[in-house]
Amino acid sequence: MHIPTARNTTTGHVHSKRFSAALLVGLGVWAFILLRLILIQVVHAPRLAGLAERQQVVEVKLAPERGQIYDRNMVCLTDNLTVSSICAYPGEIKSPRTVARGLARALGGSAASYEARLRKKTSFVWIERQVEPARAEALAALDLPGIEFLAETKRVYPFGRGACHVIGYTDIDGRGISGMESRMDDLLTGSEATVYYYMDSRRQRTPAPASTRTTPDDGMSVVLTIDMNLQAIAEVELERTVREYGAKSGIVVVQDPWTGDILAMANWPSFDCNRPDRFAEENWRNRAVTDQFEPGSTFKVFTACAALATGAADLTSVYYAFQGKGRFGSFTIRDVKPHGWMDFETALVKSSNVCFAQIAGEVGENPLYSYARDFGFGCLTAVNLPGEVRGTLREPTEWSSRSVHTIGIGQEVAVTAIQLVTAYSAIANGGFLMEPRIVKAVLDDDGRVAEEARPCVVRSVVDPEVAAAVRGIMFEVTERGTGMKASPSEVTVAGKTGTAQKVVPGIRGYAPGKWVSSFVGFAPAEEAGIVCLVLLDEPSGRGLGGQVAAPVFRRIVEQLIRGSGHDLVFGRQRLQRRANGDPLYCDAALNAASDMSASSDLGSEDRGFGIRESLITLAVPLQNLAGASENMTATIRPASGGVDAGDPARMPELRGMSVRAARRLASSLGLAVAFEGNGLVQTQSPRPGSGIEPGDRVFLTCAPG
Repeated sequence: MHIPTARNTTTGHVHSKRFSAALLVGLGVWAFILLRLILIQVVHAPRLAGLAERQQVVEVKLAPERGQIYDRNMVCLTDNLTVSSICAYPGEIKSPRTVARGLARALGGSAASYEARLRKKTSFVWIERQVEPARAEALAALDLPGIEFLAETKRVYPFGRGACHVIGYTDIDGRGISGMESRMDDLLTGSEATVYYYMDSRRQRTPAPASTRTTPDDGMSVVLTIDMNLQAIAEVELERTVREYGAKSGIVVVQDPWTGDILAMANWPSFDCNRPDRFAEENWRNRAVTDQFEPGSTFKVFTACAALATGAADLTSVYYAFQGKGRFGSFTIRDVKPHGWMDFETALVKSSNVCFAQIAGEVGENPLYSYARDFGFGCLTAVNLPGEVRGTLREPTEWSSRSVHTIGIGQEVAVTAIQLVTAYSAIANGGFLMEPRIVKAVLDDDGRVAEEARPCVVRSVVDPEVAAAVRGIMFEVTERGTGMKASPSEVTVAGKTGTAQKVVPGIRGYAPGKWVSSFVGFAPAEEAGIVCLVLLDEPSGRGLGGQVAAPVFRRIVEQLIRGSGHDLVFGRQRLQRRANGDPLYCDAALNAASDMSASSDLGSEDRGFGIRESLITLAVPLQNLAGASENMTATIRPASGGVDAGDPARMPELRGMSVRAARRLASSLGLAVAFEGNGLVQTQSPRPGSGIEPGDRVFLTCAPG
């Protein structure tokens, strides 16, 4: 029997320890590996996946087709030009210096700048965006490694400066910066496309799976209310006058008083939408909505409305003008020319500051403020253009003892051009403040109407009889008052001049020798198709609105009547629809009726019908206005010379009438008049009794009687 020795026992024990140690080490290694796997696969997985994606995937975003902007006649005001943009993949370029020199030779840029971009630790860089075709072709001929061309769209503007402040422009990435491009950017942009590439270990690109690609949604298009024919006329006439009088700037705004549509909005100085960076930032500003100014005498028509509406005055009221220098407490108000006794109409026709300071005092602070506010002053008009300001109309609690008198003549109040033209439109349409519209419709990418803007009545401001009486006085302003130079030969017009001293920030009072000259009018006087504001900032000399701004209004109206804008002035479409029993703006009136009937000054249930009727027809024709009695009840009176218009569908007898009487009668029927000679009408075409339609032309020959 073999008995183990002590030495053998010791050896077995040593082997057992070695095995245990090896087992522990093995388990430790496997535990470490398992822990690392958990950390990599679970804890650090998102971060590592992101690193891998940045190393292996190249993402390039391409803009979708931007929606177009059209005028009201579907004339395209924008375009998207396909151009080449140049990019680089630095990982594929072995010699950045050589490639940079090639880029500089073809594109004309700095080789050092290109080389710095090519040496960036990134998988993708832009070299140049939207390059000209000639430079792109020169670069393509070099066939440089790691350089590629991507097709992009560049926003271009076919009309350049035309309607630049309304349209605006985009940056190089297609984002709207100003005008409608900015205001409607979300609709115009659509959703961008994304293209991916995978990079292998040798930095070679392979196409990404189709599932990683996205398809862009093109932007929607916008139809504006602007008429580019009228816009061009307004811009040419404005620039011509600004240069002639050396004015600092100028504005023309034309509006349809029945819908609130902005038909033209011209500003000077202007800029080219294709290269806005070449012009001063001051040129980019749409002054029609961003700038405020004291309206001067153009504000007197609203004081007149307040006086007639409150009973503070009537058409028979008489005032003394103190020979052009009236004292009101501790201060003096002056007229341009000395006047004595004046009735209400003559005070407005001659634009007497002294008389209207008295009239405003009789109206009183609170009523004057209330009517000014109702006409939209001191409030945003909600026109869909960026940068609009409220103007300045302080509450009566902030007025001084002189404020009621000075505000009544257009001082101590600041307005914007869009506010002023919209307020005049309320007088032209019978007393209803319309919300100004610049967007007519939005179209989807298939060209279908996705959204259509409807005319919106904000509120009833004055009764139709009050508006009609003020229109009649404004007609006399252009016939024998300060606005005579605004009156064309073919159609009767109504309006008001303004020559306001200019307030300069930091200077107390008014800047000597600086004026804001303006004229606001509508044509025809009897049933306005357009309302037009002309404003010139700091024209040279005295700068009277009747001398500087009124002729611009006349030339714009003349060109419209004699050209393609004839129907805009005479509203052929509106008149024809109305004659067919299909009122164009009935929906807008009915929509506003329920809101307005709650007003304390409207009251009755059938007020909505009154709104509807006023928007369809002017309540009182021009020839009826002179017979308005003290309580503003109209009395019908035939046209000058005692000749009745007769059947409105038949041509009346004009022979033997004066040019003025014949023009007034023809205009009351919606006819345009052209004549030769002076004196009494000798022949006419069409002949008396012939069928006529609103908008037709009448040709007269005249000779001394």
